Amino acid sequence: MQQRVDERRQSILHAAEKLFAEKGFESTTMKDITRAAGTSIGNLYFYFPNKDDLMMRLIESVINRIWDHEFDPGEYNLTINPLTHEAVDDYLKIQAFFANESFARNMLNIVPHKLFRKHILRFMEQMSRRRYDSYGERFVYMDQDMVLAYHLGGLLTVLERVLIGELDRTPHEIGMFLAESKLQIRGLSREEIAVILEEMEQTLKVVLTHL
Repeated sequence: MQQRVDERRQSILHAAEKLFAEKGFESTTMKDITRAAGTSIGNLYFYFPNKDDLMMRLIESVINRIWDHEFDPGEYNLTINPLTHEAVDDYLKIQAFFANESFARNMLNIVPHKLFRKHILRFMEQMSRRRYDSYGERFVYMDQDMVLAYHLGGLLTVLERVLIGELDRTPHEIGMFLAESKLQIRGLSREEIAVILEEMEQTLKVVLTHL
């Protein structure tokens, strides 16, 4: 029974994601989603009380898909600095975000609405805290709340500006900047940062040839 419920819910989310990417959030109606998902309007409202809630659940689903694929150096027979590991993982998540650019653009078009922006940031913070629990030793001398607020808020703003054309940067440039800024805030020297970024570049050459 639960499996059927989950499958129906995922079917609706999949239909909504495709429609939002094609038509945009504002232009897509609940009736459009009902037809695309092959379900009834009553069934749709059983799972999602309104379009805003559906979009927020969809954002969670997409972010989960990105977050759940953590980079594992062992898959490529690599032994690297833990900070390089984190930097490469961040980089690959940025690339995954832009891989579905049409949906990302529509998602960020609604971010200026306070409800959505607050929800997205809160959910991203939950995902980040879960991930950083395994990196605890790297934050011993740092205010983790400040680190998360600084990086997630700033990153979301950068992604917004790139997708609406106000900032001309590639996903590669964003990924490298994110890595360098995290290393700087940890207080590493310029020489230490250069070594890690070089290892990151070499690691990406290996990883990206397999994607």
